[in-house]
Amino acid sequence: MASSRVSRGSDKTLVYGLGESGEAAARALAERGYPVLAADSADTGAARDVAARLEGLGVETRPGAGAEALDEVLGGVWRVVTSPGVPPRDPVLTEAERRGLPVVSEVALGLELLGKDVRVAAVTGTNGKTTVADMARAILEASGIPHVVAGNSWSALTGRLEEIRRAGNLVLEASSFQLHYLPEPGFGAAALLNVRPDHMNWHSSFEEYTQDKLRVFDGQGAWDLAVLNAHDPVCIEAAEDLPAEKILVGAGGADGTRVGGGGLYLRGERILEVEELGFAGRHNHENALAAAALAGSLGADAEGIRGGLSGYRMKAHRMQVVGERGGVLYVDDSKATNPAAVAAALSGLERPVVLLLGGSEKHTDFSEAASYLSGCRAVVCYGEAGGRIADSLAEAASGYGVGLGRAAGLAEAVSEAESRSRAGDVVLLSPGCASFDEFAGYAERGEAFARLCCADTPRASGVAIGREPG
Repeated sequence: MASSRVSRGSDKTLVYGLGESGEAAARALAERGYPVLAADSADTGAARDVAARLEGLGVETRPGAGAEALDEVLGGVWRVVTSPGVPPRDPVLTEAERRGLPVVSEVALGLELLGKDVRVAAVTGTNGKTTVADMARAILEASGIPHVVAGNSWSALTGRLEEIRRAGNLVLEASSFQLHYLPEPGFGAAALLNVRPDHMNWHSSFEEYTQDKLRVFDGQGAWDLAVLNAHDPVCIEAAEDLPAEKILVGAGGADGTRVGGGGLYLRGERILEVEELGFAGRHNHENALAAAALAGSLGADAEGIRGGLSGYRMKAHRMQVVGERGGVLYVDDSKATNPAAVAAALSGLERPVVLLLGGSEKHTDFSEAASYLSGCRAVVCYGEAGGRIADSLAEAASGYGVGLGRAAGLAEAVSEAESRSRAGDVVLLSPGCASFDEFAGYAERGEAFARLCCADTPRASGVAIGREPG
């Protein structure tokens, strides 16, 4: 884990970003008596609310501190703790690095404050990391093992330090943003599920994004565990040079960790039958194996793994059937915020699909999803990125005989999808983009989708929509 000192004399730590993670980081430092300046380039109501709460702890704050206030926010500062939403090209961060100031993520600070007495199982990946963390949680609960889940889609790590220290076990979901400024974490167990182009509006290149994902394995030794996806090119290449014990999820052989013959195998042992699971799709079953490996590193046994996974149900907005009307199923996959997630969703459906794509622009390439359009009746592209996506898919859609529609926003897209669907179809919101052109996040978008298409109809249950692996 990170080993740099928390404070250097009377110099301040700059906590940059007044959101949940910034507030938690500033609070954790202030409560331990360290001098802190908490700042943000934005001067929004939300930022001012966080600032007011921190000022009650005696923390100096500075909302609205952008490029014109570099000396004010960096003067007397010995290092910067940055929030995940702040990209590296931000003027404050670039100037901090120019001055030779260490820049670390909120997660790095949390691990430093925790010390070395907590066992950590970390998971990252373009897709599936929240699901794997949640599956690991279910397994640990079934095993009766004290633990905390934190990071990325969960609560901020620095806000749960005492609870984690008491539990002794941490499942950490880490984004590429958090890993970018996380030096040599040395996790006892770490999983990389997949790497696909994403967040190109934050990272300078796909190569940088890939290197940030691979940081999850930095600092591991032969006594640690590395869990990787046997189907992913980045994982396959990385596995050759990792010193840790390796589990390749999806690899065959007698000692393989894989899905096959109607069962799930962990290190060659058949741990569960596919028919015992309450969720479909090979990618989800392989996610379950990754979760089992991580939970096993924290002490879960075969009985706990079986109990946790057999009772597990997917979280909201992940291939969630939200209703049925006129023989058409409506499925909320709003958590699919990149093309690879769209491809995974389409590959697991056996009904004709009317697909809704779009949202806020992340400048990602949709060619991976294009190869799965053969199962679609129509694709409706909407929102800020809709026009570009429609243009990029026009040739593939024409080749497959798939209708291609355009809409200004989600409401118009749902209306267009309803007009194009037929009984027996699935209207699938798997947008492949972030939601910030219309909504505060993917959850709000999914809830809006459910209201728009199914306000007066009950949510369907027990309806098969996915292909089982062979």
